[in-house]
Parts: sequence; structure tokens; C-alpha cells
Amino acid sequence: MGPEAGVMLRNSAGASVDEEYYWTALEFRICGEFAGMSERHRRYWWCDGFSPERYVLDGLTPCIHGKAWICNGQLHAVWDFTLFLNRPYPSKAEIDWASLLPPSGVTCWVAIDEAGKRIQIEPSAAVADLL
Repeated sequence: MGPEAGVMLRNSAGASVDEEYYWTALEFRICGEFAGMSERHRRYWWCDGFSPERYVLDGLTPCIHGKAWICNGQLHAVWDFTLFLNRPYPSKAEIDWASLLPPSGVTCWVAIDEAGKRIQIEPSAAVADLL
């Protein structure tokens, strides 16, 4: 049986991770990922938040869809995002948020469609950053 609603999970560093904490922590992780990108212009981007809208918790590709505020200096734009979950979940209350937060020192978990203003986040695709 999964965790009950409101139960705080712990990430690998021992910090509590519930859904509210997760979206804020992901915002900061995305900013760090932008700062390390090889495309120089993306290094100045930052994320000003996520608004999850649709939870697809079962099927072959469980994911969460929503809006993300991606910024470049003072310019703010609303982008679509998809967060790919690492497995199906029976309910939103049972999502293991800690497992979906990429630790620092990994990369390749974000795909960007700049022209389409879409960002895909796949924590399970993360690999060690060798730089």
C-alpha cells in the first residue's frame, strides 16, 4: 500500500518531498539545468513555476501535463510541459515525489522544443554529468 495523502516522503538527502515541495524544487533544478546547457542562450533562462493540470497515472506512458513559466531575463512565456513518471500509480496520493526529483550532478533529463514552447522532463533518463 502506498503513502497516504499528506504523508511526506524523503529524498536521498533526507529532505521531505510532498507534491507542493516537489514542484518548487523542480523549478530550481530546471534553472540549474538551463545554466549548464551547451546552447549559450539557454544559460540565461530560468523557470518561474509549474502548474500541473492533467495527471495520466496509468497506461504505457504515465505522465503529468501542465504549464511552466519559462523566462529569459524580464521576458516570461507560458510553455507546455510533460513530466514523465517512472511507473504507473494507482492514485495521485501514491506518487513517489522523491523519486521524480533529479539530484544535482545529473543531466539529460530535460528535452526542449523552443519553437513549440514545450519542455519534457524525464527524471528516469538522467545520467551523471561528467563536466
